[in-house]
Amino acid sequence: MKTLFTITLVIELVFALGFIAAPGAMFGTFGVTPDSFASSLIRTFGSALLGFVVLLWFGRSSSNAELHRAVLASLFAYWLVSSVLMIIAQLAGLFNVMGWAIVVLHVGFTVAYGFFILRR
Repeated sequence: MKTLFTITLVIELVFALGFIAAPGAMFGTFGVTPDSFASSLIRTFGSALLGFVVLLWFGRSSSNAELHRAVLASLFAYWLVSSVLMIIAQLAGLFNVMGWAIVVLHVGFTVAYGFFILRR
């Protein structure tokens, strides 16, 4: 579980910093050019991802089973809902082919977090 938390932490940190510092460049990779309002929402989402990074940092360093369950449940809910939303967006043609990489990432994390939840 510590490895899963660490991998997630690193990936989320990269996305969080990218969304905060350069939302246009991050979304440009997916064929989307956000306007100023969308950029502010993207930056806000990046700050939420930083919150996940902090949660994961404490979760991976702790031996507290309750904290592990809280991290697993929180991130599983995020990955599950975001997977559904990303699949809908991708099928609607909102992103270019690179959007499928994000879909795979989200579904993969959903499965990984679901595995650990079921295992407990």
